[in-house]
Amino acid sequence: MAQNATLVAIQMQYRLEDYRSAEAFRERVLGLMRTVRQRVPKGELLVVFPEDVGLGLIFTQDFERVQNSRTMVEAGMRLMERYQINPLGIEGGFAGATRVLLRTLSPFIERVYHDTFAEAARVAKAWIVAGSAPIAQGECVYNVCYTYNPKGERTLIQRKINLVPLEQEAGLNLCPASRELPVVNTPAGKLGVLICLDGFYHELIDQHAKRGVRVIAMPSYNPLPWTKEEAQGWEGGLLAGVQKHPNLIGVNPMGVGGFFDVYAEGQSSIVAPKAKTPDGSGYLARAKTKDQEEILYYPAP
Repeated sequence: MAQNATLVAIQMQYRLEDYRSAEAFRERVLGLMRTVRQRVPKGELLVVFPEDVGLGLIFTQDFERVQNSRTMVEAGMRLMERYQINPLGIEGGFAGATRVLLRTLSPFIERVYHDTFAEAARVAKAWIVAGSAPIAQGECVYNVCYTYNPKGERTLIQRKINLVPLEQEAGLNLCPASRELPVVNTPAGKLGVLICLDGFYHELIDQHAKRGVRVIAMPSYNPLPWTKEEAQGWEGGLLAGVQKHPNLIGVNPMGVGGFFDVYAEGQSSIVAPKAKTPDGSGYLARAKTKDQEEILYYPAP
């Protein structure tokens, strides 16, 4: 499985304090990229961050107001009060108010998310798949992933197509995206992105493979306990999806930790057809823990 880049999956631990300011978020991301570059000082890098890495930016501008909240809903209510958004006066009630809040905060979120990862890509001279963030477009708010080249240029925008309950009307009230699947050429080969649940829809993996994609990045965030059953269920996603495509590699970083009452667990992985892995498992690299920060590399430096 020769390639011209080291693939990196960052199992990032989310902590509210890292979103206390735009500078704190910037330093967190740049610090992780410094760690990666210290481990791989030379050569091309394709680094994938987990889903929802930009979600905590919702709280950044009003950190002191929300930091002692017990739940995500309470934090959201405090923000609605701050921005004078009354669920009783908005069509759709709380769900409609959540959409209005995210649209209000979106310009700040998008600017900090973009500026941070563009700089990180330039400084580390790396390709970065920047997890995702809630970003508005018109009346809708999407779960969006940006990808950057080593010049810090945004080269790919992927919106999440299939939403989990936390993202649906009773949660963040995001919009599902159309089934557009852009790709971009990288030193590791042609790259496509499928955000979390989208990687369980194997027809999307097949569509990428037909277009010559060699690496699928699947940024993920699993707000559930990582039980034996949960781990087995995840094997039906990217690991299973790459099995009939002999030249495909999947990079699946998972965010761990979280905000208030939302907490995630999971084991990040880099996967390939089982016949292409030394032990026949399909895993080229896999996290050792379900709740700690780890960084996976392939090939191992």
